[in-house]
Amino acid sequence: MIKSIIRKIVDFFRSGSDKSVITICFLMSTLFWFLIKFSKEYTYYIDYPVEFVNQPIDKYFKGEPISELKVKVNGYGFNFLKETFSERIVEIDVSKLQRQGATTYFWLSQSERPHIARELNGFSILEIDPDTLFLNFSNKTKRSLEVKVPLDLNFRENYVQYGSFKITPKTIEVFGPAHILDTLSYVYTGVLSQADIIQDIHASLKVQLPNELLSARNVEVQVSQDVARFTQINEVIPIKLKNVPKGKELIIKPAEVELSYWVAMQDVDKVKASDFEIYCDYNEVAMTQSAILNVFLDEDKKPSIVQKVKYHPSTIEFIKLN
Repeated sequence: MIKSIIRKIVDFFRSGSDKSVITICFLMSTLFWFLIKFSKEYTYYIDYPVEFVNQPIDKYFKGEPISELKVKVNGYGFNFLKETFSERIVEIDVSKLQRQGATTYFWLSQSERPHIARELNGFSILEIDPDTLFLNFSNKTKRSLEVKVPLDLNFRENYVQYGSFKITPKTIEVFGPAHILDTLSYVYTGVLSQADIIQDIHASLKVQLPNELLSARNVEVQVSQDVARFTQINEVIPIKLKNVPKGKELIIKPAEVELSYWVAMQDVDKVKASDFEIYCDYNEVAMTQSAILNVFLDEDKKPSIVQKVKYHPSTIEFIKLN
């Protein structure tokens, strides 16, 4: 298709028709106009973006600093045309600013003149505006904030978290204006997102400060999470009776429950049926109108290394003998 279009254009100019002659004359006059205009010298301003680097962690700009310098130059039109496709920037090192008073610093644009002249090769630099840049700072306050990590973790079947999720450090020192820090209790990192997990997790995450006026020396934390393959264990556990007064006796049915729990493969031998206590409370006898008691699991005695503990039944019948 492109070849066809090119062929039609060539045939048009070769045809010698009035339209083709007029078109050729127009294109030639445009080319000569372009060459004449861009061969002349012009004086104009070039915008030079500014970036502030090495800003002090305990200070922030009071007011919005300038974002660009105005560089007045003299040069040929072709150089100005080339400049429109250039990306330049002036880095102002805040740590090297000269002080004027307690909170005011200044920067002389002439200090960057040699650097700008090298980058604007082909131009004559006439002036740089502003010639002196004044910057005012306000002091930041400091506060220790807890770091939180949003989690999006999906484990392969039978694999789950083993132990606690660890963040190092758990808190970081954040610097910023008091009116902003007072609204914060913690800061977040980026989301920790992983799928089909079967191995221990170790990652570095960046802390995402919620305001550009906030800063921190340490903006990265290390996170870790042990992962283990779990298996389901089923046991039959006898039901104990608690708070039975002296001389009183109950017969309960059933006298046992079917209990199941999940435990890491490496911890299977560390858990025994006797580590669990399933019980009924005799005090419920006086409070129930039916011959039914609730069955409880003693959470305080449950091994900390097990998960997803379930038991059945959750109620039993009883017969009061005396």
